[in-house]
Amino acid sequence: MSLPEIEQRCCSPRGMPVWLEREYQHEPEIIRHHDVLTDERLGQLRDRFELTDFELDIILLGSLAHLDSRYQVLLSDIQGKGHPLPTIELALRIFCSSALERQVAETSFLPQSPLYASQLLLPDSAPPSARKVWGKNLLSTRLEVWHFLLGNRYQTASIEGFCQWQMESSEAELTPPEHKLYGVLRDAAFDTDNRAVVILRQATKRQIAHVLDALGYQTLLLETGNLPVENAEALSLCRQAIFNARLHRGGLVICSLDELQSERPVLCQQLTSLLVQASIPLICLLEKHSPLIRLPHCAQVVFTMPQLTSLERSHILGQWLDEESEIDTETLSRRFSFIEEDMPYIRQEADFYHQQYDPQSVMEQRDWHQALRYRAHQHFGNLAQRIEPKRCLDDLIISTELRQQINEISAAIRYREALLEQGFQQKIQYGTGISALFYGPSGTGKSMAAEVLAHSMQVDLIKIDLSAVVNKYIGETEKNLSRIFDLAEADAGVLFFDEADALFGKRSQVKDAQDRHANIEVSYLLQRLEHFPGLVILATNNRSHLDDAFIRRLTFITRFSYPDSALREQMWRTVWPEGVEADDDVDFVKLAECIDITGANIRNIVLLACWLAKAESEEKKCTHVVKARHIELACSRELAKAGRLKI
Repeated sequence: MSLPEIEQRCCSPRGMPVWLEREYQHEPEIIRHHDVLTDERLGQLRDRFELTDFELDIILLGSLAHLDSRYQVLLSDIQGKGHPLPTIELALRIFCSSALERQVAETSFLPQSPLYASQLLLPDSAPPSARKVWGKNLLSTRLEVWHFLLGNRYQTASIEGFCQWQMESSEAELTPPEHKLYGVLRDAAFDTDNRAVVILRQATKRQIAHVLDALGYQTLLLETGNLPVENAEALSLCRQAIFNARLHRGGLVICSLDELQSERPVLCQQLTSLLVQASIPLICLLEKHSPLIRLPHCAQVVFTMPQLTSLERSHILGQWLDEESEIDTETLSRRFSFIEEDMPYIRQEADFYHQQYDPQSVMEQRDWHQALRYRAHQHFGNLAQRIEPKRCLDDLIISTELRQQINEISAAIRYREALLEQGFQQKIQYGTGISALFYGPSGTGKSMAAEVLAHSMQVDLIKIDLSAVVNKYIGETEKNLSRIFDLAEADAGVLFFDEADALFGKRSQVKDAQDRHANIEVSYLLQRLEHFPGLVILATNNRSHLDDAFIRRLTFITRFSYPDSALREQMWRTVWPEGVEADDDVDFVKLAECIDITGANIRNIVLLACWLAKAESEEKKCTHVVKARHIELACSRELAKAGRLKI
């Protein structure tokens, strides 16, 4: 095709693009976009970015190179070698038939126009010599826009690390809490004439995606904690994320904005300026106990997502049971927290555990308990150790009075939620958490009692590693504690702070910033303890080392003392495992009366005595029997560790 023929074809276009090949009844003149594409991709693009017909033409012209590389050859023939992409000058020649139309169209290439302000076109890539002539600036449609017109959702790899689409189907009905969120988002985030940023607490990402899907919107999650270190790069990538949300009619859910505000205030201020100008639904997702944030120059609505009560969870769980199953749904729903959307997976997991036990019978309580227990597990990282309790109350040799106190703690956690739902929540408002202090000398059974309580509740013991929690830098310890409590609230385990005086010690007189912040940590811990829905156990060797404010607000305070001779005799007789035999010459009564030690000491002595007896039996080729001399030597070694040289 010669150059005159190309120019003639441009002046008198014939036919229509593929996306307009429909059996429309129309007049011979060219059909305009707004007449036929209201509900199509091009029409959606026009409405979401408020484009004119001319600007839509520019988008299509800038997409030619994406459509077919042969257009680059054609454009080079039209504009001259070295111009494989359309220029502003070519666009004005093609689409403007008069000087007046050209003058009006030129405003579409100003920096504040939708084409450039909304980044629908790529930044100009013309060589420096050509940029001096304004009409030589190149027009290239962004790849995201091109894929959108094709029906795809394209996102550059550079923002995948912190910006993800959350897929959620609207087939399932909204739960009661989601219905309330639906009304809030509809009236605040989606009211174009009176739009506000929704500050959302206590909601899951899945719940938000479910509600947005019901409103006809997709969900784009922006994790600000994963943004690049350089502010300029981070801001540029955030601009891309906002563009993608607007392009695909998505609601932007921003996570951890409060942390960004405290750690990178300059970037947070720049980001919020972009957000308030974005003209898209904005949701800031905060943790339950995070401080509120204030975004400048915009209205904000704060909404705390209501949680399902145990009765509502019990009703949901009952809908997934077999008719012949006899499951205590109330106990399970009080002990474990779950949402309705997870029930198909929980049912599948419970059925799997059932198949391992007795596939011929109906599903039992243990199957559902195991499925809910493992699903509730949270990842504490290096902050805590998860212990699956093995020892029960029968293994704990303690006084009758102490056993009664352990039973009282167990009853409190068992019936806590039921009583709160009967009205105590409104009466006392705060201090509804169950907390217990175990204090006394080392080896008297404090850790074992914590394990026994976890076993009675059929949950794990979550033992906090204080070396990982306490941090010398101001604010870091508080962040670690916040993370622990947030995870523990979603978990079902018993939270156990051993050597708690390292964290819960007496508040000091404020002499410097370090002291002041340490006191803030103590106050923060008090607040979290009072509202923690599970059981928190603190263990310390010395009660007097703890802050008085903790002592007043703890639910239970239990003293563990040295066992008397009767308890020690019982410990000496029951500590032996099956398969290990003690000789008849071992006098347990005498051992209990003569040696004032703890249960932990007795365990160590018996273990060492067994090793000594095993070594002797191997050497003399005789039967492995623990004799009195082995125990006496082991006692001497154990007492020497404590500086006691005589039995």
